[in-house]
Amino acid sequence: MRNTKSLAKTMLIGLALLIIASPAWATFPGKNGKIVFVGNQSGTWQLYTINPDGSGMDQITSLPPTNFELWLPTFSPDGRRILFAHDTAENPCAPGVFPATGCVDLYVINADGSGLTRLTDDGLSWFGKWSPDGASIVFGHISKRTNQVVISTMKVEANPNGTALTSEFWLSFLPTYTPDGKRIVFISQLDGLVSAAWIMNTDGSNQSRLTPAALEAGPSDVSPDGQRILMVSHNNTASPNEILSMNLELRERDLTQLTHTQKAHNNAPIYSPDGRKIVFVSDRFSSNLSLDLFTMNADGSDVARIASGLTLGGCPDGNCVGPSWGPKPKQCELPVSVRDGKWLFLIRFS
Repeated sequence: MRNTKSLAKTMLIGLALLIIASPAWATFPGKNGKIVFVGNQSGTWQLYTINPDGSGMDQITSLPPTNFELWLPTFSPDGRRILFAHDTAENPCAPGVFPATGCVDLYVINADGSGLTRLTDDGLSWFGKWSPDGASIVFGHISKRTNQVVISTMKVEANPNGTALTSEFWLSFLPTYTPDGKRIVFISQLDGLVSAAWIMNTDGSNQSRLTPAALEAGPSDVSPDGQRILMVSHNNTASPNEILSMNLELRERDLTQLTHTQKAHNNAPIYSPDGRKIVFVSDRFSSNLSLDLFTMNADGSDVARIASGLTLGGCPDGNCVGPSWGPKPKQCELPVSVRDGKWLFLIRFS
């Protein structure tokens, strides 16, 4: 039992060190819709949505109380559903991986809070991200043999353990598809590094490191046009964390620092669906490590706080909130009548 607890503690410490780099997910192209995030301002961790200007905050879940805040929600490509992780204490899983919260599975919920559906049931799945066509997800699956997180893929409707893409002997997580659906960007300790941004084909082939080892960075998002990635460098410390942008092809030859707070956690940056803005979290105005929600232009200018008081009691590991900026759902159109092969009129609804 002591060995199991020690292993779990070691894994959680390693995850905390790496996750602080960038718990966020790629943004799908489109018109800017709502932002989803995790907060405990109601007394328990729940999902909330908010407009980009800070108005219209709505709590969309009322799930049982949990100490697990790494829900890491992410909007579907059509902006209508949200994928997230939640602990499931009744499930068997790798011994002692989540001793404080139970095990973790992936869930989907409609953006209005209806239709909660459980996707996995093994207690070993989290860090989920939609494919651009919405038919599959890429996620982190915990190996029962090594307790390391392995990047895997599965069909949304299939509900198996998925197909592993990375080695079970190196910690790899926070995967996200490029907008063309051909590659996956992820964080990994491959080659024995503390953390680095990597990229691979969607079948796991051609794994290539994007960032230099000294940066100790992790990717958080791919721009909607597929040209740049956002990342956070923690330099192997809990603070400071600065947000950076990098050209996906030029790599370190085009690396730009977007925040310059020096003493604050700046974390979880993701692009808006139109690619012009970034949403992120920061404790720059906090005295107790609580996190607020901010937006800024894609070049780091015009920083604005849009919500505060989201993490009552603070967020010591810097991994709370985890926002995702969804595309505005498109209107659906149904034909009412046809004459000579032409629509007479349409009914449109959101």
